[in-house]
Amino acid sequence: MLSPESIGAAIHARRVRLPETHATPAGKRLAHRAPHAPMIFADTADYDDIKSLYEAGIITGVTTNPTLLKKAGARSWDQAKEMLTAILKLMHPMPVSLELTMLNREEMVRQAEELAALGENSVIKVPIGGYRAIDPAADPYTGLRVIHDLWERDIRVNCTLIFNSTQAFWAAMVGATYVSPFLGRLADYEYKHDHPERPAGNALYWIEDHRNAQGDQHVSNSEYVASAGARKDTGVRLIHEICAIFSNYDIQSLVLASSLRNPVQLTECLLAGADILTVPAEVLKTVPDHPLTDAGMISFNDDAQAFIK
Repeated sequence: MLSPESIGAAIHARRVRLPETHATPAGKRLAHRAPHAPMIFADTADYDDIKSLYEAGIITGVTTNPTLLKKAGARSWDQAKEMLTAILKLMHPMPVSLELTMLNREEMVRQAEELAALGENSVIKVPIGGYRAIDPAADPYTGLRVIHDLWERDIRVNCTLIFNSTQAFWAAMVGATYVSPFLGRLADYEYKHDHPERPAGNALYWIEDHRNAQGDQHVSNSEYVASAGARKDTGVRLIHEICAIFSNYDIQSLVLASSLRNPVQLTECLLAGADILTVPAEVLKTVPDHPLTDAGMISFNDDAQAFIK
């Protein structure tokens, strides 16, 4: 886990230069005490869950995808758009990320325009790469081209499936409003693919012979991300690395930490400097919970009975 002393001052300096995320409404006497705190997005398409979290003041945005829409009951594209429209209306003006289902550049741009028309607070999710994994003949730069196409059309983009800092950098360079590192999946990958006789993280970073005579080097991530600590912290180190790079160059794209697995990772991403955390609704429901909080409430309630008529 990152320690507070490892967090650079530059990350804070960048954060406070960004627009306030929790501005105090005009005319209100009591100012908001966390104007530069990160935004919290719910990763769900369940309208009732979103409404409950929104009304509790816990979330300031939503991220969705086809899997979540199916889970919430969508059985057709038209039904999915109806559900998304309702979520956009509920959350307005807060951002709601809507995922494309097409993989061809022209079709992706057309679908993005269709989804953007559902609400002015819409954000279009575009994967950074992976297109050749579906079609070996595909343009490897499809995602970057689409992001730039949408930037030229003034459509906000959330660039997804990011697993290293250079992917995040290039997404920002072509106009992504948000970059989404999928931190939870990095540890999953290492646990599954690490060579057991080598140091942890070797599935993502391994350089033993600078000539790569054996053809087995891995430089998918920096050594800091892949090997500079416990496997379970790999994703959080990626968040920290991206935030540091964005601070170096005052890059304004927002770092959206995604695929969080548990509440502790919320704390770790806050330490790392994430601008936004997108969290499954089930994890957000546990935010107020702690065993000592429960015990304290029972004690307070018992003592309060003496003053209740």
